[in-house]
Amino acid sequence: MNQYSILKRLSAALVGASLMGAISLKASPVTVAEVGIGANETVYIDSSSLGNNQHVYAGVVDLLVNGIATNGFCIDPWHWSVSGNLPYTMESLDLAPKPPGPMGPAAALQIEQLWAQFYSPSISNIVAAAMQIEIWQIVDAAVSGGTFHLDSVDHDSVAVYAELATMASFLSSANGSTAVADLVAVSSGTGPGQDYVIQRVPDAGATVALLGLGLLGILGFRKKLRA
Repeated sequence: MNQYSILKRLSAALVGASLMGAISLKASPVTVAEVGIGANETVYIDSSSLGNNQHVYAGVVDLLVNGIATNGFCIDPWHWSVSGNLPYTMESLDLAPKPPGPMGPAAALQIEQLWAQFYSPSISNIVAAAMQIEIWQIVDAAVSGGTFHLDSVDHDSVAVYAELATMASFLSSANGSTAVADLVAVSSGTGPGQDYVIQRVPDAGATVALLGLGLLGILGFRKKLRA
């Protein structure tokens, strides 16, 4: 292997390690505001804390996380959303939602697989609704002390139920090689408001700093090779 090949592989490894370090999650405070609803269908649900036959949106939730527009889904069918900027914590998905959660790692993995397979910025109302319902069902099955049940879908019900069946079939056959999305939770802890799942966004400052350290390491190694 020549010097160029060694440097090329080492560079890729260090950059990869830098990026992984930059996006490793530590629970951190954020400000979250729910500002609207994206692709969705309206549905009726039963919730052990909200009551029965509640008419709610099922779909993409438009959020501002530290002022940045972010798409997410609710992982908390036991609390109503609250308007305004609220203090939240960004944390590992398996640690959310707040009681009756958390969901644990197995449910978090299913949501990451579901997102990777079915979510896109142009997601349709039908797929978004089915994805939200499936997320609620995954979380509900993983926790004790709270229950959730889908009663009915207002519109496009046949298509939504068909999509739900497709998602359930996909998850039943998912394995260790199934693609996963890089997701985190934003949780209000014991405070008001729902908890949400969003895609992880690396901190730009940390990423640049770690990449800089990685490049310094590459340069140092290159000097040693030349010596």
